[in-house]
Amino acid sequence: MLPTLNRGRRIAAAASSLTLAATLLGGATAPGFAHGEATPVSSHSQAEMLQPDPTSPTAYKFGETLATLEGEELEITFLAEIIPHHRAAIEMSQLELERGVSPDIRTHAENIIANQQHQIDQFTRWLEEWYGLTPEEAMAQAPAEAQEEMKVLEEETQMMIEELSAVEAGEGFDIAFVQKMIPHHQSGIIEFLELQSRAPHAQLRVAATSGITTQQAQAADFRTWLAGRG
Repeated sequence: MLPTLNRGRRIAAAASSLTLAATLLGGATAPGFAHGEATPVSSHSQAEMLQPDPTSPTAYKFGETLATLEGEELEITFLAEIIPHHRAAIEMSQLELERGVSPDIRTHAENIIANQQHQIDQFTRWLEEWYGLTPEEAMAQAPAEAQEEMKVLEEETQMMIEELSAVEAGEGFDIAFVQKMIPHHQSGIIEFLELQSRAPHAQLRVAATSGITTQQAQAADFRTWLAGRG
């Protein structure tokens, strides 16, 4: 009974942490909400129209799945997801550098590329050193539920990149980039939460804390910038 009780407490704590993360970033879709339900958009208000895209409910589900995992399985599953997640952020940021015109947003894009490539290199190296796995092999070892959630997240991310790729250069591209990067960062924060406190390796706990801090700060800057466009 004790392991089950502890698991239940972890899931409850994870749900509380996910709600806090959504509150800190403001306006993100809470667990259990369908896309678009959290913040109704009025067609008559330009300010309301310039809202970030909603955070994927699957990201919250994946966070709850991580809360049920321990030790090696927790680290491997997290690393299997965060590496492609960071790669997608880099791909979107490269598009911003090609098509965006805002100096502030372009600087953020450069920082995202540098910071997240650094973590990709770290995480890939740690997977090999600690577990003898490539990111693809780690994905295959993740629990079935996590694999399904990661598959959905990958499909959603690819759709996000395709939508962004269809936007023409100019300030409209800056806006579209920010609208999509805010929920992408929110998903990353959700993924980092469990590792920040429960990763067996201290290096990974430190990296998770850094990832949360950096992405929270960028998301806050993006929201301020977006609000100024209304």
